[in-house]
Amino acid sequence: MALTIRSTRDIAEELRDVYQSFDRDSEGALSRLGLLYDPGVVFRDPLQTLAGREAFVAMNRRVVARARRVAFDVTDALGREESVFLAWVMTYEPRRGPTLVFEGATHARARAGLIVEQRDYWDLLSSVARALPIVRSVYAALAPRLG
Repeated sequence: MALTIRSTRDIAEELRDVYQSFDRDSEGALSRLGLLYDPGVVFRDPLQTLAGREAFVAMNRRVVARARRVAFDVTDALGREESVFLAWVMTYEPRRGPTLVFEGATHARARAGLIVEQRDYWDLLSSVARALPIVRSVYAALAPRLG
């Protein structure tokens, strides 16, 4: 029996489907998520850098455990050559505190049908500022001076 290697287009579609299933079945999403990644994957986002599939899945498990709800709306999922790109909006409802909405993007590199490197881009400050009135007003006053 020949081994079929997923194309980056297939990986993009599967990753989109997994992200979008977090709201309905977070445990199933976590299980499926691990199947898309190489054991040595390197993950980066604005807060951390992780090495290894187990560390990556454990981080996602912690995020889900701290939330009442995690939901993704994936607006684009593209795969070409070795690159996978997703554009998404994540709604994160922590067990305590305000709901946070993150607009972000995932850029991943794949080899042999598995993701070997992933970088997530999102703006923590704007997301928190939108959720907290005091921070929002300070951010609104400072933003024009910063750029």
